Amino acid sequence: MNSSPVELARSAIPLWYANVAWAKELLVRSFNLKDPQDILRAPNRRFQQIPNTCWFVRPHGIGVHVFKTPDAGGVDFDFDKPHPDEWRLARFIEAQVNDGQLPFELYRQLVEDEEVMKSSIQEALRGV
Repeated sequence: MNSSPVELARSAIPLWYANVAWAKELLVRSFNLKDPQDILRAPNRRFQQIPNTCWFVRPHGIGVHVFKTPDAGGVDFDFDKPHPDEWRLARFIEAQVNDGQLPFELYRQLVEDEEVMKSSIQEALRGV
C-alpha cells in the first residue's frame, strides 16, 4: 500500500474521533462521572491512573490527556474543541505509532520528518 503522507494523516482522523469517544466513556465509567468533563473538577482533577486499567489521565486546562505512557497510546483533547488541531493530531499519530496501533513502516515518513508531518496534517484537516 503506497499511501501519500496526506492520505495517511487523513486516515488517522477517524481514529482520533474514536479514541476521544472511547476516552470520554472510559472516564465516565471508571470514575462514576455524570459527564466526562467532571474529570476537570476536584477531587478528580489530578494526574492519576485510571482504576483497574493500564491507562493514566492528566487533566489540563479544558481538556485531558489519556495515555499508557506520555508518548504511547491514548489521546489528548480539549472538551471545547470537537475536532483535532494540527498539534494534537500530530501528537496522536506519534502516540499511536509508538503504541503499535498505527504501523511504523507505513507512517515512518510522517513521524521521522516534522515538516512532512506538519504539511500533511494541515492538508488533511482542511474541511474538518
